[in-house]
Amino acid sequence: MKVLGLLSRKGGVGKTSLAIHLSVLAQEGGKRVLLIDLDPQGSAAAWWQAREASVPQLEATTPDKLSALLDAARANGIDLAIIDTRPSAEADAVQVAALSDYLLIPTRPAIMDLRAILSTLDIVKGGRHRASIVLNACLAPRGVGEASSTSEARLALKAFGVPVAPVSIGQRAGLSHALLGGLGITEADPSSKATKEIRALWRYVEKELSK
Repeated sequence: MKVLGLLSRKGGVGKTSLAIHLSVLAQEGGKRVLLIDLDPQGSAAAWWQAREASVPQLEATTPDKLSALLDAARANGIDLAIIDTRPSAEADAVQVAALSDYLLIPTRPAIMDLRAILSTLDIVKGGRHRASIVLNACLAPRGVGEASSTSEARLALKAFGVPVAPVSIGQRAGLSHALLGGLGITEADPSSKATKEIRALWRYVEKELSK
């Protein structure tokens, strides 16, 4: 079983959204997926309750029970566990980093958001954990490629010492609309640009998890 942690000590960067959309896509690809909701706000759990399908599986838990839950998932044949974490709590972040095979660190491309992930990156680099930063909620480009704000953020992040995913996720209404209906974007709008971006991100993450 592989464990993917969505980690950022800053709130509002899209951890839950990415965790849900990636879990649905991985399940569609034939994996047995467990989405773990560690956030007391319970946003992932609320999404799952609105969902008609029973997969991916979801468990809402607390940090003190996370290790045992992962052991049980491994014993029950889960292929991939995706952990949605709460912001701010350093002890939680350290624990999730230690239990994950790979970490995805979402950030918006604004300068204040980039600075805010430094404490998360300290945890990653201090523990020598495998991770990538992913630029999320980016402005849509006017032409081909990324918007200038996204490209500038990508360039700035290179100085932080943690790889940046080659895929950025745009700020698209379809991503949030799908969640309201208990769906992933790949289910709600399979041919959308948002789906294309999420698929590209999953291909990247899946490759990193296999290393």
